[in-house]
Amino acid sequence: MKIAVGTDHGGYELKQGLIRELKSQGHAVQDFGTFSPEPCDYPLIGAKVGQAVSRGRADRGLLLCRSGAGMAIVANKFPGVRAAVCQTVSAATHSREHNDTNVLVLGADQLNLLKSKAILKGWLATSFAGGRHARRVHQIELIEKRLMSSSRKRGSKKGFPLSRE
Repeated sequence: MKIAVGTDHGGYELKQGLIRELKSQGHAVQDFGTFSPEPCDYPLIGAKVGQAVSRGRADRGLLLCRSGAGMAIVANKFPGVRAAVCQTVSAATHSREHNDTNVLVLGADQLNLLKSKAILKGWLATSFAGGRHARRVHQIELIEKRLMSSSRKRGSKKGFPLSRE
């Protein structure tokens, strides 16, 4: 599986261990940074991962920041991305089964490497349940399409800048 990974400085150390884990499981990892523990702007990194998943360049995404909230907000701006902050294995497996999440977001302040590995492993191993959940995910997709269509009609800018402004 191709997995896009990104973090801000708050999750840098945790990201290093999770990338090693993903590679040891045979996954292809695309690391979008950050590449040091120096402070950085999480929206730029979250956008790169969100865009990779949205455009199909990655099957799934993994994002980390201190709380997880900021990265989830950014990733969910991209069409087709369903990102969820999960702090337990149960939350992660439910997000896959019920919501077909394709981006897992972890809050590094609440997790250690061992717990993060367990959450990631459960999330990757869980399939979408379909059934009544498919109907609900489809409803989310329809809402997203309506919103995208109405923003195009209002003349919003095309593309997305992925640089510091």
